[in-house]
Amino acid sequence: MSMLVGQGIGINFDGRWLYRNVNFTLDDHRMLALIGENGVGKTTLLRAILGELELTEGQLTWNDQDVVVAYVPQYRADMQAFPLKIREYVGLSMDKGLLPWYGKDEKAWLQHIIEDTNLTEIADRRIDQASGGERQRAFLAQALVRNPHILILDEATANLDQNAKFELMNVVKHYRDHHDLSVIMVSHDLEILQTYADDYLFLSSDGGQFGACAETKLSLLKNGGAQNV
Repeated sequence: MSMLVGQGIGINFDGRWLYRNVNFTLDDHRMLALIGENGVGKTTLLRAILGELELTEGQLTWNDQDVVVAYVPQYRADMQAFPLKIREYVGLSMDKGLLPWYGKDEKAWLQHIIEDTNLTEIADRRIDQASGGERQRAFLAQALVRNPHILILDEATANLDQNAKFELMNVVKHYRDHHDLSVIMVSHDLEILQTYADDYLFLSSDGGQFGACAETKLSLLKNGGAQNV
């Protein structure tokens, strides 16, 4: 089942087209890699998907108008400014405010997300005392606690060490495999892309190329575009 379909997408800024005639499909339980050179407009397309920006042309068609989209940004060192426990920080995305005002079901769901993101042992540690990888998993948990249908990872593994980035992506994959979740990820990390992505959308000024990762070599695509595939 298709969660999101992009048809004939074009974005123009100040009289300059970033790209036109971009087409893609995000299917249920699939992980779509959004790739292309810096400045091509990957984040711009994410902003359109998040409803923050209007497309110049084309359309985004959702399978359900009530689709919940959650967003995980690149790791932010300024997280040290929040002296909250990790459990409290994750719960900020829930509607009922801080503990102990959660109901029984909300507490159970919060605990489920903490367990799924491998945060159980450090859930009562202050987030400003956690490592970079632990904080990024807390950002992920805060997104997942909303029970999204689509998760956007905007270079979420950037600035993490080798172990931390794979732990984060393994958590995402495990959650995707056991819940109704589709993923869009932006990354320049070829190893991460080749390990986890199911499909790709390569953006360039010439438009977009969409396909299954199993049918192409992402290394060639990143190094030269469609003509090298």
